[in-house]
Amino acid sequence: MNNNKQNLIDCFNHLEAYINELSHLLLAQSMFTANVFRLPEILKGDETSEISSILVEKVTGKKALNDIIQLINLLFIHKKSGLVSNKSAIRLPGAICVETSPAGYLQFDKLITQINLLKIEIKKIVTQLDESQRFDFIRESLHGLLTLNTYRTLTLLSDIDTIRFGWANKKVINKMTKEEVLNRLQDSFESGRGPSDIPKEQWQIQLMNEIALIHSLPHDAVLKTQRPVKVQPIARVWDKEQQKQTQFACATPLFVFAVDKELTDIVIGDLPDYHMDNIAIRNRPKSKPVELIIPRLNLYIER
Repeated sequence: MNNNKQNLIDCFNHLEAYINELSHLLLAQSMFTANVFRLPEILKGDETSEISSILVEKVTGKKALNDIIQLINLLFIHKKSGLVSNKSAIRLPGAICVETSPAGYLQFDKLITQINLLKIEIKKIVTQLDESQRFDFIRESLHGLLTLNTYRTLTLLSDIDTIRFGWANKKVINKMTKEEVLNRLQDSFESGRGPSDIPKEQWQIQLMNEIALIHSLPHDAVLKTQRPVKVQPIARVWDKEQQKQTQFACATPLFVFAVDKELTDIVIGDLPDYHMDNIAIRNRPKSKPVELIIPRLNLYIER
């Protein structure tokens, strides 16, 4: 683990240096447009509250640029408000469009590519460890690291035509084998660490019961975690030349460059307020019936 720790620290130091370089390069630009959409912060204790509406605050120009730079540099808990939940993702949908020369674009492309490669490598270093080891590993290596902000890669686009924003509801579904679930439960049992609001002895009994439950299932049982994800901002990008629309998750602003085009050729739309009743569900695939067997893990079995 010592080699992993040093690799993580080295990668992170390089990441910070490249993000700092990107920040200075963005500040040096004079030809740009930027629209970002501030969302209400999720306070501690409100993480599981149902969201029925989200009011959006639009920010443009240099203020938007400053928000973007602040977000890409936000990698540690101590840099954010103590009232804001550490369990909920920080989101700033939007886009910045920079008019630049081919040489300038290559400079941005190289920087953002290096940043993304380091983000991917950092995630790989952490996630190759057993889940039960990751918390202590991060705490000992980079105390207070905001892992999601660190892992999130930056999206780079050039000479597209329009960006429209909207909202999407979805679930994250992952199939798991009996062995994978048992290994996860066993790791939790052996680590001895449990929720702060449950006595240790009670937690150990709960884990033993869950392990026994999984052991009792048929060997060919189809298990899946089906975790609902809170409504997410998305961006739909239209490229007229390719006659292609691409949808992106848009928790962080898109980085768009006008190389062969001018700024006025690229339209950045607005993100409307979210109201739960106004979101239409399209093309939902049919799924097999499932039964919830371990609620805290959102673990289901196909029946």
